[in-house]
Amino acid sequence: MGESPYQDLVDAGGLRAVIEVACLGCEITVRDAPGAFGGYVVEASKGDRAVTVFPHRDKRLFRVRHKLRTAYLSWVATADLTGVTGLAASWLGGATPQELADVWPFADFVDVATAYESGDRIEFMWQQFRAHPRHDLGEFIDAAMTEPQLRRMYPFMSMYWMSFRPTADEYRVPGPWVRAVGDGRFTIVEDRRVEPDITFDAGEAVRVCLTEMDRLGVPSSEELSARERSSPSGLRWLDGSSG
Repeated sequence: MGESPYQDLVDAGGLRAVIEVACLGCEITVRDAPGAFGGYVVEASKGDRAVTVFPHRDKRLFRVRHKLRTAYLSWVATADLTGVTGLAASWLGGATPQELADVWPFADFVDVATAYESGDRIEFMWQQFRAHPRHDLGEFIDAAMTEPQLRRMYPFMSMYWMSFRPTADEYRVPGPWVRAVGDGRFTIVEDRRVEPDITFDAGEAVRVCLTEMDRLGVPSSEELSARERSSPSGLRWLDGSSG
């Protein structure tokens, strides 16, 4: 057998030992992770901050997550073990996201952290999706974030589909639903059980979403708040009724 891609980690006594040395005085937690080299991930925490390190089993790549209070702010990647330990020690030592990004540009989660600290849950979710796009929706997310009406909505995922809520706390949504179909194309539906033949590029998909939201009567957060204040009947749109 050849040398392990993590030979430096092995020689240093393993991931836990390395993190313990880098993060003196921190609480160390080890969790099973079948896809990780060695079969586990390590979390180091101090106060209201934590760092989780996941070394991929099949290739040399560390995934690092930075946590503040209850929120994960990052999911950055590097093959450099010194970068991993430096990020962990600096974050747990109180460094700001900007200070981390200045030293380790691959670990730039400044926009995500700024949105989180602002308390704006809608902006926080948009920044999370932009930083870590899922299911090939990156181009659509970038285009959607330039459209003020969509930017004021709360984006969320269900399986491979993205949709939008008027507020972060509203869970009943009539659509539309957006899914990537490959080659920078997207499909938009009201009913996810029906797959249309027509597809759109990212800019077109944003415009179709806006049209469908108007057709379906999806209110803005301001409209929803006004309806709730005026009468409980203002919530009829949630049940698919109108008039």
